[in-house]
Amino acid sequence: MPMLLGPILGYENNEFYTVCFLADPSITNPMLNLAGKAVQFIKIAETPNGILWRAGLPLAAAKNGKSYDYTLDDQGTVLKDKFGRDKWSFYVPGKTEEPKLVYASCNGFSSTKLARDTANPYALWQIMKVEHSQKPYSLMLMGGDQIYADEIWESGLTPTINRWSHFTLDKQQKYPVGSKVQKELDKFYEQIYIKSWGAHSDMALMLASIPSVMMWDDHDIFDGWGSYANIAEGGLQDCPVYLEVFKYARKYFEILQIRSLNNNSLLDKNGTHYAVGLQFRNYFVLGIDNRVARTKTSLMSEEQWIAIKSGLSKLTSPIKNLLVMTGLPLVYRDFSEVDSLLQATPWRDEVEDDAHDQWTALSHQGDRMRLIQILLDFTKQQKCRTAILSGDVHVGALGLIKDEVNTLQITQVISSAIVHPAPTYFEWTGLSVATSDEKQRLGNGSITAEVITPIGSDKYIRMRNYATLEMGTDNKLWVNWICEQNLKPHYPIVSV
Repeated sequence: MPMLLGPILGYENNEFYTVCFLADPSITNPMLNLAGKAVQFIKIAETPNGILWRAGLPLAAAKNGKSYDYTLDDQGTVLKDKFGRDKWSFYVPGKTEEPKLVYASCNGFSSTKLARDTANPYALWQIMKVEHSQKPYSLMLMGGDQIYADEIWESGLTPTINRWSHFTLDKQQKYPVGSKVQKELDKFYEQIYIKSWGAHSDMALMLASIPSVMMWDDHDIFDGWGSYANIAEGGLQDCPVYLEVFKYARKYFEILQIRSLNNNSLLDKNGTHYAVGLQFRNYFVLGIDNRVARTKTSLMSEEQWIAIKSGLSKLTSPIKNLLVMTGLPLVYRDFSEVDSLLQATPWRDEVEDDAHDQWTALSHQGDRMRLIQILLDFTKQQKCRTAILSGDVHVGALGLIKDEVNTLQITQVISSAIVHPAPTYFEWTGLSVATSDEKQRLGNGSITAEVITPIGSDKYIRMRNYATLEMGTDNKLWVNWICEQNLKPHYPIVSV
């Protein structure tokens, strides 16, 4: 019996592995068969066409690495994915083994035209499958835009939203939401996940074969979420339709990317935000939620700031490597002056939300400095390597934050995008003109941030890519970008 979506393999704190899948309601008592045990799935949500199930169990590392096979069944009936597979496997590294990690973002297209015009869109998932078969990845970090829901305004599944998008602004701001809109949105987000994650055999196989940790960004909701003006400012951010769209985007993010509030990595068990913190061998992964409480002037709630600081301060064992997932990069081109330039351009409305989104936008520089200081303090205290993992910008890049007084540094790794094409030459030229690439001095001037050039490429990797992280025998954490055209930029992150 085929599933509608999945299986999707996850990792949580305390060496806990999960399997989730979406299936027809005729499946009523599914079991996970893993490591010689039969684990009963629990129902975590209902969708218009199915039920989402979750099961999991802890798998402590053995002396040597081990591959685990797993199957799913429902009262003796074997469950299969949409490609006919009925057995999957994943790798758990040994106790002292240095695991191989992979980081990816931007798994989709911002327009149907772009999707139609892109040749071999899943080429990097095919490459990942080959790489994984040769030396398995032990953890996959996905840093935002796991789906692209931008087609919501023109989808055949949302005709009421389509009509609303052509109303006058005044009518859009006041338009009430009823059950018809809710049903359309529920079905739309269900189907966009089924279509996006089940689009290609190799992608589906990797989602079932590499334990993942995910954090959302704007396209998981729709482009620019949180960076628009409110009704009082002449915008739509807090209008009933936008808020209802967010409600359903949030539902599906919570059940398919966070995999329910049962996730033991959540820093807030009530779901007011979705920041996660988890230990994986010599890595501590901190995933920051920059969407659930985002506004034009703030990137996250005070509750999340407190949770992040508290979560880091409560770590008792020494941390060798801190990996911080934040969808938008803290070190990238400077957008602080772009507003004044946009005033004089005919495409202001199309790109203003992207400018407001960036950490380097004037309205977010206070938050940016606050996070940098938290990470520098932690790096100093733990004497650990700290790397920020980001995506969003559709190019790969490398940045450094340096504290010259305390001789500390944080590395910014940008890997983007695994499916979405890189900016065209015209688009990149326009962005380069409108933004600055100068070295930035922050705070009192003793902290600097700059984009530097990886080994083996130009400063910006303008082609699709994903990144791997692995400790070398030289005690350096090596970042390797796997790119189209067989380009392999790399960079070693050294200890403090």
